[in-house]
Amino acid sequence: MQIRDIFEVPVEEPIEPVIKVSERQDTKKLASEIGSYLVTPTIERYLDDFLEHYTDTLRLSTGEVGVWISGYFGSGKSHLAKITALLLENLQLDGLAAARRFEARLKVDSPRREPILRSLSLLSQCDTQILAYNINAIKDSKSTPLPKLLLSQFYQSKGYGGNVIYARVIEAELDKQGKLPDLHRAAERLAKKTWADIQNNLSFYANYLYRAAVEVAPDVFASPEDVRQALALAEQGEIYSDRFLVQTLLEDLEVRQKATSKPCRLVIVLDEVGRWVDDDGDRLDLLQGFIEEAASQGQGKIWVFVTTHEDMGAIYENALGLKKDMKRIEGRFRCKWSLTTENIELVIEDRLLKKKRVGRSEVIAAYGENPGILRDLGELKNTNQILPGCSEERFTAFYPFMPYQIHLIPEIVKSLRTTGGRGEQLSGSTRTLLAIAQDILRVGRRSYLDVPVGEIVSFDEIYGNLSGGEINPDVRGEIRRIEQVVPNATPLTRRVAEVLYLIREIAYIPRTIDNIARLLVERTTDDLATLINRVRAELNRLIQAKLVAEIGEEFEFLTGERRTFEEEVAQESADLRGQGLQQGIAEHFAKTDIIGFSTVSFKEGEFPARVYFDDTPVSREGFVDIRVYSPLSVISGVKPSDLEDRSLQADEKQTILVLCDRVPDFDSHLRYYLAMQIVVNRWKQDSYKSKEARQLATEREANDLIKLRNTVKADIQKGLKYAHIVFRGTSRTLSPKVDQKPGESLRQELSSFWATLYSKYEKVPVRILNEPKAILDILKGSKTLAADVQKLKLFDKAGQLDPQCALLDAIRLYVSNRQSRKERVLGQELTAEFEKPPYGWDPNAVRVGVAALVRVGAMRVLINKKTYTNPNDEDLQNALRAVREFNRVELVLEETETEPEVVEEVRKLLMKLAGVRKIDETPAALSDEMEKFGSGLMIQANQAAVWAKPARLPLPPDFHIGKETFETILALSNPVHRVKEIHLQQQSLGDYVEVIRRVAQFVNKWGDSFAGMKEFAAILDGIGFRLKSDSPAKAFLDSWNLAFTQATFTDAQVWKDLQNAKVAAELDLERSLSTWREDARQFAQEALDRLPQDLANQNLPVDELQATLATLLSEFIASLESATSVAHIASLPDQANRLARDLENQIAQERQKRDRVSENDRKPEDYGKSSLKYIRISDITKRRRIATREQWQGIRDQLDRAVIQALDEQNEVELQ
Repeated sequence: MQIRDIFEVPVEEPIEPVIKVSERQDTKKLASEIGSYLVTPTIERYLDDFLEHYTDTLRLSTGEVGVWISGYFGSGKSHLAKITALLLENLQLDGLAAARRFEARLKVDSPRREPILRSLSLLSQCDTQILAYNINAIKDSKSTPLPKLLLSQFYQSKGYGGNVIYARVIEAELDKQGKLPDLHRAAERLAKKTWADIQNNLSFYANYLYRAAVEVAPDVFASPEDVRQALALAEQGEIYSDRFLVQTLLEDLEVRQKATSKPCRLVIVLDEVGRWVDDDGDRLDLLQGFIEEAASQGQGKIWVFVTTHEDMGAIYENALGLKKDMKRIEGRFRCKWSLTTENIELVIEDRLLKKKRVGRSEVIAAYGENPGILRDLGELKNTNQILPGCSEERFTAFYPFMPYQIHLIPEIVKSLRTTGGRGEQLSGSTRTLLAIAQDILRVGRRSYLDVPVGEIVSFDEIYGNLSGGEINPDVRGEIRRIEQVVPNATPLTRRVAEVLYLIREIAYIPRTIDNIARLLVERTTDDLATLINRVRAELNRLIQAKLVAEIGEEFEFLTGERRTFEEEVAQESADLRGQGLQQGIAEHFAKTDIIGFSTVSFKEGEFPARVYFDDTPVSREGFVDIRVYSPLSVISGVKPSDLEDRSLQADEKQTILVLCDRVPDFDSHLRYYLAMQIVVNRWKQDSYKSKEARQLATEREANDLIKLRNTVKADIQKGLKYAHIVFRGTSRTLSPKVDQKPGESLRQELSSFWATLYSKYEKVPVRILNEPKAILDILKGSKTLAADVQKLKLFDKAGQLDPQCALLDAIRLYVSNRQSRKERVLGQELTAEFEKPPYGWDPNAVRVGVAALVRVGAMRVLINKKTYTNPNDEDLQNALRAVREFNRVELVLEETETEPEVVEEVRKLLMKLAGVRKIDETPAALSDEMEKFGSGLMIQANQAAVWAKPARLPLPPDFHIGKETFETILALSNPVHRVKEIHLQQQSLGDYVEVIRRVAQFVNKWGDSFAGMKEFAAILDGIGFRLKSDSPAKAFLDSWNLAFTQATFTDAQVWKDLQNAKVAAELDLERSLSTWREDARQFAQEALDRLPQDLANQNLPVDELQATLATLLSEFIASLESATSVAHIASLPDQANRLARDLENQIAQERQKRDRVSENDRKPEDYGKSSLKYIRISDITKRRRIATREQWQGIRDQLDRAVIQALDEQNEVELQ
């Protein structure tokens, strides 16, 4: 069966390749477009969402009035916009409404069918008008302001002329009056042309138009000159703003709504907006201004559809000089529809490649003959994007194309345009994917329709189809001449160059020889291996002709700058010699990712190693050197026997030597990579290079250099796979396991040498995970140690330090040997000693071991030359837990013996303090006894201290010193240290015990009494100014303050004296309280008794004022007996004196008040006469008795000042 016979659609019949949104005159064609439209699931979802939103706005306002449709060329953007507009307008198309005709395009089993039909049924409630344009195709669209451009198109849709001024000033106004047809008929009659002819060239027929306006509107225009002047005046003030445009559209909608009695809408479809915008931010700014005005003012009456190749974000990003923030316009576009390659594939499958049943069976049979081979041939390998697979279903659907080809055609076209700097701004009509696929089948290089099933479209057919328009002319000419200029070239040579050129910019497709061969498959029976051999020969020809470059495992077609670049790379490669290659290895490949490891695993532990690659350090930590020599060293002549001799040298005992196996072409691969690196750097930094050249260098750096480095890396891995390993005079060859990486295989082999290098590792094969916690637990004597700490076996079953512990024994031995040689031992030196061979012990484990020795007193730590032995000391704990601090500390082994006389003296002291008769004469027994005695004493001390603080009982200084001394002794866990500390403090311990017991006894016996006495002292202190210096109360208060200052309350005699003094003070206070009451009563009563006389002395009426002025004093006298507070009673005499003074002031104020009233009644002859002012001695001083000359002089001076002031005020003075 021939290929033409397998299709349902006659492939040879042309399919309309481009849908134009503005072509809306032929209703049969519109009906056909709807009838052939493929509604994919994606489009169903888009339409369902949009139609629901659109119909909702028939009753609700909205600002979301935009639809942005983006997609590859030929993806159906314009078709979707046009179909959606036809549905909204819902015109009768060939006898059937558009919405009704569309029902047949919805699949019966689609879940969105019913919601879409429901929305379509509501469209009859609205009158929608469509204005659709390819905005980029309108004359002068890029130089005309968008509001003027759209206004002109709107006027023309209403039948007006193409001149905006004439349309707005004349036609629009006459249209409102219903005279537009008369105007057009008059113009036709005068010009003797049809209106359609006149409309296309208004300037030529201007005179007839002016005369026609005069005929139709004689009341406005008396002559054609009047029309001309009106137009000229309008043109002078021509301002076409978004607001004017939207207002004009809304006014027209309002007229239509009155006429139809329906909600009216206007939908403006702007096709190919991306080409119109180009990269001009000003045009994009204009688009935003119009849409924002339409959304805010129209509120759902004006809708805008926009189509672009790129999505909204890319259009914004490409627009230069964008003036405004475009975030707001995004909110106006509720619908952002993206038509993907998947959508295109469904369309092309349905409209072009759909098979008959028998045809489908034929294709399936062809696939079934070689399914595995075809699947391999039809799937490009190692791509960085997932391309359609070549399953039976997909192969059958897209045959005679491979499934991936349909996916790649849009990508190829896009890359060709982007490389040419065109992208969205490509002018002219765009050929669709559908048209390209059909053209290849109809008029391709092979007659596909006339060949039997089994023939396959090769990828070079795409080049042949696009060469007329999309391929750069220079490139097209160069490829066309290949068969003439390349020696022994064949048509396959040219085809190889064509496919290489097509995929050059598709970064996610590796341009390997096997992928190139797959692109050139022509039949289902082709063999990939045979194709690869044929393609390899053609690639070699192209490489020799310098048309193609081999970059690692990939190939690239060279043109222009690329060829120049490769020529420079070739020159640099030829200039590189041994030293340059070695420097390149050191700079670019002495890395961990090349070698594959920086540690070696042994006994569940990871050991860092100093790894070198051709003597360049790769990693610097560790104590074993692993020196790896690259295939370049092999080329230079290094042999395994040379390394065997070297490994026997004394300074190489901790070194393992590795020599890579020989790798073919390693030096050429390395040379090519290094040369390209040099040229890339030079081109990037060369300011004289063109922008395109520097961009090429950047692309090579981002793509090709990485691939080339991976090639060299793969070569090194090959060399490592069967490398020679040399250690202490013997060598072996690496034998990797299947699927094992060379680096991992080498790492595993190296671990076999670790048992020799680290012969003592198994004594302490423990890794401590959380050493800060482990060290703290050890120092505090925790009984629950972590599992990894327990594995160190530091303690025996009784909880005592295990003398057989390998870790502790090694630490003691090392420190002891250093101390015997008078050498200091720092923490860093200790851990380094046991981390390197032959130990390999975990430094954290070593620090834990030091903590254990410190805990039992076998080791002391010097921090900044200060000795620390107490395991509870925070400074000591921090020094052992922090690595940096530990590295600086000095470690010293402690002595473990105590002099007999010291033991005996301490024993006697403890027997006396503890009251025991027998204690063993050993440090351990003495330490245990002090533990029991001291702990009991500390309980008493802590209880007393806790009570004393809130009670404010000052404790003797010896109490605090004694408490701290016993705490220090008890903190020492080493019996020897504890005994020595007791001996050091023996002269004071007895006194400390006595004072602690005395304080504890005082708190228990007299605590409540102290609290009561403290309250009494506080009362007396509050009235101390009232106490006589020789009174018992004053004497008690002084004794209390002295005891408080000297902290002697717990002294028995002091406390006894205070108790006696308190009794006398209480009696004295009682007498004082009675005296203060009587003094207050006397002072108040005296003031009341002299009140009548005081009023009379001031010439004030006694009967009128006495009762009122005496009220406060009378109430005060009556309240004296009710006062209970000591402080209150003590202040009563002062209160009485203050009330008496207040009474005198009130009398004086009353006098002044009356004087002011009489002043107003004085006659002129009375002015200048002095008045009388009374000065009361008690106002000057409250002192009644004068005992010294100084007291009298003070009172005299005060009285003198008061009298002189009164005289200066023209008053006479009377003393009282």
